[in-house]
Amino acid sequence: MHTAPAPSSAPVGDLTTHFIRYGYRSRDTVEYFADATDDTTVWQPDVYPYTAARMEEYGRDVLIDIGCGRAGKLASLAAAHPNWSYVGVDFGANLDWCSNHHAFGQWIEADLESARSLPLDPALISRSVIVCSDVLEHLLDPRPALALLRRLLEEGCAAAVLSTPAREFRSGYDTLGPPRNPSHVREWASDELQALLRASGFAVLSAERTRSDDVSHGMSTQLVLVGLAQEAETP
Repeated sequence: MHTAPAPSSAPVGDLTTHFIRYGYRSRDTVEYFADATDDTTVWQPDVYPYTAARMEEYGRDVLIDIGCGRAGKLASLAAAHPNWSYVGVDFGANLDWCSNHHAFGQWIEADLESARSLPLDPALISRSVIVCSDVLEHLLDPRPALALLRRLLEEGCAAAVLSTPAREFRSGYDTLGPPRNPSHVREWASDELQALLRASGFAVLSAERTRSDDVSHGMSTQLVLVGLAQEAETP
């Protein structure tokens, strides 16, 4: 049983704060997140199964993983669905590891704070769904990554699945930040993230909470399905 946090009396922010409430302190610098750990905890364990269900729903067979890290969860999905195609997008040591250790997938190097497009065949994009899991909170500026997602949707991708911490269930709506996790630049409350997504040209098709990990089972991760803004939103 997870008690809902008390609602905030402070208004959602604007573009200057990435729609986080005014007064919140984001980090000015953040180290490259090397996805290397001996921890057996699976973080955000339900996001990829949810994405697989959306692929089946939309009749798509290509998964584009934006910010794939070492692609451990992508590898598990590839083992369960070997007939699908997989594209992992990252840069630096994470992408090098994927290229050297995974026998499946196409690996594309892209800095998510500057990349404007991906070198993918339009026919492949038209068969795809995007997942961007546990990524936005690591970016100093999330706008280029969101613009990249929107472009892929414009090029024919069916939908994008996004997940990121839900601040109201971790530290409260009105916490001033920065996040406890030193590799996180900022963490959005659910209403703040949805405001950012709508302002960035997306339609929020569904939004819910999911587990942050498979040990504590805490329901403190937000899971959002988006399409292009011209699509009708689910009430």
